[in-house]
Amino acid sequence: MNFSQCMGILLQAAVSFSLLTGSASSEDGGADLIPTMSYERPVRIEAKGVPIDLGSHATTRCYDWDDDGDLDLLVGCGDGRLWLYRKASHSSGHRFQAPEPVTAGKHHRWGSSNTGFVLTSLVGDSLPDLVVGHSGDKLSIHQNVGTRSTPKFTEDALTFLIQKNCQGRFDAADWDGDGLVDLVTGSFGGKLVWYRNEGEKDAPKFESGRPFFDISLAYNSHPRIVDFNQDGRLDLLLGVNWGTASLYLNTPDKGTTTLRSSGLLQWSDGTNLNIRKENGDDTTPELTDLDGDGVLDLVSGGKNGQLFFMRGVGFPERVKSFQNLLVQHTDDLGQTLRDDDDMRGQVFGTLASLQADLASGLIPNSSREHLFETLAPLVRKHRAVLGRSKFDLQMGPHLPLLAGQFWTVLLESLPDSRANRERVADALSFQGGYRRLLVDLGVLFIDNDTATPEHLGAMHRLMMAMPGDVWDVETITVAGWLGPAIKTQKIRSRSGINIFALPLGRPENSFAGDSPRPGVTDVYLICLAHELAHNMLDTVGKLTRPELYERKFEGLAQAAGSDVIFRTPRFRGIDFEATKKRFQNRGVWDGNDATWNNAWSSYFKGKERFDRAYTRGNIHFFLNAPQEAFATLANQYFADSQLMLEFCKARWDTNHQSNVNQFLLIADYLSGGTNEVNFYVLRPGGDLEVTTARLIRDAQSRITQVRSDQSTAHFEYQDGGLVTGFEIDQVAN
Repeated sequence: MNFSQCMGILLQAAVSFSLLTGSASSEDGGADLIPTMSYERPVRIEAKGVPIDLGSHATTRCYDWDDDGDLDLLVGCGDGRLWLYRKASHSSGHRFQAPEPVTAGKHHRWGSSNTGFVLTSLVGDSLPDLVVGHSGDKLSIHQNVGTRSTPKFTEDALTFLIQKNCQGRFDAADWDGDGLVDLVTGSFGGKLVWYRNEGEKDAPKFESGRPFFDISLAYNSHPRIVDFNQDGRLDLLLGVNWGTASLYLNTPDKGTTTLRSSGLLQWSDGTNLNIRKENGDDTTPELTDLDGDGVLDLVSGGKNGQLFFMRGVGFPERVKSFQNLLVQHTDDLGQTLRDDDDMRGQVFGTLASLQADLASGLIPNSSREHLFETLAPLVRKHRAVLGRSKFDLQMGPHLPLLAGQFWTVLLESLPDSRANRERVADALSFQGGYRRLLVDLGVLFIDNDTATPEHLGAMHRLMMAMPGDVWDVETITVAGWLGPAIKTQKIRSRSGINIFALPLGRPENSFAGDSPRPGVTDVYLICLAHELAHNMLDTVGKLTRPELYERKFEGLAQAAGSDVIFRTPRFRGIDFEATKKRFQNRGVWDGNDATWNNAWSSYFKGKERFDRAYTRGNIHFFLNAPQEAFATLANQYFADSQLMLEFCKARWDTNHQSNVNQFLLIADYLSGGTNEVNFYVLRPGGDLEVTTARLIRDAQSRITQVRSDQSTAHFEYQDGGLVTGFEIDQVAN
C-alpha cells in the first residue's frame, strides 16, 4: 500500500479516540466530548491525597481499567515498572487511589529504562491486551485472558523489535484503515516511524518501519494517535522534550493523507503550553475527560516522575467568560486592558483560544451557527469596544486589537461563503471599502479606522485583480496605525499580513538603474502586493504548485553560482558544510569559523555578477532570506509586468541570465498553470491597468512564449526548468 494514501478512518480500532477518552464513561451521560487547544495551568496529580512522585521518568495513559464507569490512570516508569491508579470515589480531576502494580503473570518489570504501554486488542478475543514498549528496543504484547472488569495478562508475550531508542515512546492505532492495529513509534532523537500491521486480527505481524510523514521533532518524541478534531480521521499529537505538545491534523490533499502542523497546545491565556519547569523535560501527552465536564483534559508525566493534570477549557466556557468580562467592564475596558496585565491576558487569551479551536476545526459545524448567534449581538451591546471606530490609543491602546481579534473570531465562526461574509459585515456594521474588502475578498482590514476611502478603493482594485486561488489572507493589519500595543499583543488569525502605514500616492521606482526605463509605482500598494506575495508561492503554492516551489530554489542556486552548493532537493536550502569546503578550496575563506560570516558576505559584495543576478538586489540577501525571494518579485511584476520582462531581457543581453527565470517563476505561479496570465501597471495613487498575456507551453508545461499587447517573448530550455534561450519580438504600433 502506498503510504501517502493511507487514511486513518476506522475509529473502531482498539486504541481509537473513544477508548483513549474512556468511551465507557464520559461521566456526563455519554455526550460528545469537546476537544480544545486550550488548557488551564498544571496541577499535580494525587494518590491518597499526596502528589505522585515516582522518582523517575513517567508516561501516562487513561483507561477504564475495571469497567466501572470511571477513568483510571496508568503509568509506565523509568525503571521498567507499570502502575495502576484507580479513580478515587466521588472525585473528579486529578485524585486517585494508592498505586497497584500492573503485571503479566509473574512479569512485573520490563527492563530498567523508560517504559510505556497501551491497552488494545491485538491477539485473542476482543479484550484489550497489554502492549509494552521497553528497553532493548522491544515491544511486547501480553494477551488478556481475564475479563473486562478484571484484566489478567499472560506471562508469555509476542515480542517485536522496533526503532532504536524508542523506549516506550509509541502508540497503537489503525492508521491505514484496514481494520488492523498498527504501531507509530517515537524515539529519543525525535524520529517517528510507522509499523504497518499486515497480519490478522488476532495475530499481528508488523512490516519493517517506514518514516511517518518524515516527522522528526527532537528530542524525546511521544506520539499520540487520536481523532483530535473528531472529523473521522486520525491525527497526531506529539509531546517532546521541551515541555510542549504539537498538533498535526490529518488533512487530505488531492486524495492523499497529509499531516499538517496546526501549532502548539495553549494555556487559557493564549500563550503556548509548556510544562518543562514542572516535569523536568519530556512531555508524554494523554487526552481524556478526567473531570467529567464534557471537555477533554490533558494529562502528562515527564522526566522527573511527577504527573500533571491540565483542565481543558472548551469553547462554551470561553464564550461565557468573554461575555462576563464585557459586562463587568462596560465603562472602563480600555483603561483596564492598558493597566492590568492579567486581565488583558485573560481577555485576549479567551478570544485567541476561540480562534485556535475554530482554525483547528475543533468546534463542530453544528455548534458554529450557535456561536455566531451568540457573539454577533455583542457588537450592538458593546459597540464602543467591539465596533469599527477610531480608538484613542492613549486611553485604550489595546482596543483596536481587541476589536480586530473579535472580528476574526466572528468571521471564522461561519463556513466561508459570500453569504456568510455578508452576515458578518452586517453584524459588524461595516460600510464602504471595509465592507467590500470583507465581502468580496474575505479580508478583515484592521487599521484603527485610519485609511482613507482612496486607500480602501485602491486596495480593493489591486486585490480583486489578483487571482483568488494563489493567495489566502484573512487579516491585514497596519502596525503603524494600531500603535505600540501591537508589538506585544498580536492578532491571531488563520492567515494574516502586516503592511506599512503610508499615505497613498507616494512614488517608488521598483527597478534598478540598468532598467530600460523607470517603473514608478505607489509605495503603499506595492508593499501590499509584496506582503500578499509572501502568502503565495511559499505558503499556498508550496502545497498546490510544489514544482514551482522547487524551481524557486533552482533559480537561487543559478543566481548564486557553482560555489554555493544546495542540498537535494534544493528547497532544503544551502549545504553550508559543502559550501564552506568549496570556499576554502577556492581560497576565499581561511577555514576559521570566526571569519566565516565575513567571508560569506565579502564573496558577494560589490560584484556586478551578484548585484545583477536577481531582479531586486544582490543575491546574497536572498540566500540569507529565501522567504523574500518570491515576495520581492511582486514589487516589479505588479508595478509593471511588461517592463519587468524587458528588464530581464536587458540583463540577459549583458550576460546576467538568471533574471528571466525569476520573471517566469512569478508569471507561471500567477497563471495557475493555465495559458493566460495578467500583466499589470500600477501607478502612484492606485491607478491600475490590467491586460491579459497569452502563454504557450511545451510538453513539460514550461512556458515557451509570452504574448502580451506589446511583445512576444520566446524561451528555450535544455534540461530542467531554467531558460537557455531568450528573445523578444516587439509588437509594431
